[in-house]
Amino acid sequence: MKLSYKFLCLLLGFTCFSLLLSLALARWSFEQGFTEFIINQERERLNQLAVQLVDEYRANGNSWENVELDNASFFSGPPNRKFGPPRRMGPPPRSRSMAANNLDLGPPTALFDNEDNVVTGNVSRDSSAKQVTVDLISDRGRIGTLISYPPPTPNSEIAVAFAAQQNHAIIIIGLVSFALAIIIALGITPRILRPFESILAAVKALTARKYDTHLPNERADEFGELMSHINTLSTTLKNNENTKNQWLADISHELRTPLTILSGEIELIKAGIRPLDQKQLHSFDQEVSRLSLLVEDLYQLSLSDIGGLRYHFLSVNLRDAVISQKDTLLSKFIQKGIDIEIAEASPILIDADPQRINQLITNLLVNACEYTDAPGKVVITLKDSGPSATLLIEDTPPGIKKGNESLLFEPLFREDASRARRSSGGGLGLSICKQIVNAHQGKIVAEPSKLGGIKITITLPKEQLIKDN
Repeated sequence: MKLSYKFLCLLLGFTCFSLLLSLALARWSFEQGFTEFIINQERERLNQLAVQLVDEYRANGNSWENVELDNASFFSGPPNRKFGPPRRMGPPPRSRSMAANNLDLGPPTALFDNEDNVVTGNVSRDSSAKQVTVDLISDRGRIGTLISYPPPTPNSEIAVAFAAQQNHAIIIIGLVSFALAIIIALGITPRILRPFESILAAVKALTARKYDTHLPNERADEFGELMSHINTLSTTLKNNENTKNQWLADISHELRTPLTILSGEIELIKAGIRPLDQKQLHSFDQEVSRLSLLVEDLYQLSLSDIGGLRYHFLSVNLRDAVISQKDTLLSKFIQKGIDIEIAEASPILIDADPQRINQLITNLLVNACEYTDAPGKVVITLKDSGPSATLLIEDTPPGIKKGNESLLFEPLFREDASRARRSSGGGLGLSICKQIVNAHQGKIVAEPSKLGGIKITITLPKEQLIKDN
């Protein structure tokens, strides 16, 4: 079932439940209110009757004996069998009093004297029957009580007709409300789900690798937030796609250059233009070494990206590692005409993988040597920064454009893509360095150096929380 159908059913179900509950409560409230209205109306009738009876009581010498009452017709309802046939007190009245006329209009009613004796009327034998009581008060105080016994539910024709009319009105209101709810639900459901349809279409487009998808976002709700995230995802995927394509192009270029040289020299030897001597073999060896270095760097970087590199942490003296790698590469620096020196090197013990730390220092020094013009200079500084060790490698020009410092750690990054390769490196050394530093929970940043070139700063914690994986 589609989400729109589910949402519509949920909305209509909730509307029906709310409507039925509201109508039931309205019906219950009406019944309670209508019963209370009948009781109040009966109490008002008894109050009017009480005024007339008090006047008759006074006119007959403050006694009920001489009040002219025709009991058979004065009170509605059948005679009270408990007390026998109604008594006739005094001579027969020449005409019915106003009190009699009022009593004929109400439910069975009884008149009690001040000692709660029945004067006349009908007394209900049902102990649970409702009673409406009004005291008769004269100058001397309470002289009697009027009690009527209304039915549990109104049973007059007018009351029954009114209740039926209200029931019909409630049913009609419920049906009209339900119809309006359906119309409103059918109207607002597509409007509410319209952003979801756009989001679904955008996700399908991203699945089809259409990364130019962009959703117009002018909403401030959760749909708007989701659209914003999808737009960000689209931009990220597009950038990654471009980066991947550029990376593949750069790798192809890096691999093609030595292969082209090898292929060209082999063709020259086959044509007899060049002899196959030691010089030619040395040229072959250089190009093969360049290919091997590039392939090894790609392999190492790929392993790091997928988490395939294994690290075995031991206690490593970072100063000894720096001095060892500096001495190993000293001939390379001398051959290129670049001075290398250690300005400061404090003995610092860190928890690290010895092989990866040596690889890190070697890549940094080789990168500094390859990208420093001769005559130049490379300065190494190792400081103890409390909970961490800080390694700085600075070199002389050339530097890097401001804002491109973080891009140095991107694979195969070149400030000028059309510039010929300056060295035999594959452009992956600093990317591998970043992976190694991250695996040691450290940080590596690049910034302009006071010497005119680049300063690489590596911060490594002395104590690692990483265990052998």
